[in-house]
Amino acid sequence: MAYSDFTFGKLKKLYNIEQTETYLFKHLAIVHINPSLRLEEDLQDTEDMPLYTEKSKSEIIIYPIIRELKKKNPFITVFSGYSLNIEGNKELNGNPDFIISAKQGIAEPRSPIFCLFESKNKAPDEGFAQCAAEMYAARLFNQENNEPYETIYGAVTNAYDWVFLKLEGNTVYIDKERYFLNELPKLLGILQFIVNQYK
Repeated sequence: MAYSDFTFGKLKKLYNIEQTETYLFKHLAIVHINPSLRLEEDLQDTEDMPLYTEKSKSEIIIYPIIRELKKKNPFITVFSGYSLNIEGNKELNGNPDFIISAKQGIAEPRSPIFCLFESKNKAPDEGFAQCAAEMYAARLFNQENNEPYETIYGAVTNAYDWVFLKLEGNTVYIDKERYFLNELPKLLGILQFIVNQYK
């Protein structure tokens, strides 16, 4: 089964994964981070571009933001569109839009994977179960490769609205708060907070 076919009902039935909503970062000291000049210019350039598809939003808005994260954190590697298939488990296969590994200079995804991103053209809510399945698969991938990172983060975004998720134990926590492209320093601060958990 592809990740995009998952529902929370299927995650519960197959893997005993629950879901709940909470505030993931509200009570934490998140440091806002100003974007680089390059990122500001990249995003300004999008104002005259037709951004009506998931692919265009992913390439033109989401990737430059993730690239900014990589530049500030050389120890991570970002993968776009790579497969994440769990051996022996035909239910968990597909290609997350972006995978982040806490390993530097690698040519294919390696453990520990600690964050995944799903791009959606319309509402981020459409991708919550899909992203949750990918997060669970990332945990299994880490375990198989003797890097037992138990807490996995995810994000679902249509480029303008961002919703973060966290897998901990058997529960996927979906953030009640949304983050927006027009609040870029706050969004970059959340992303950096996630990376800091794995330094």
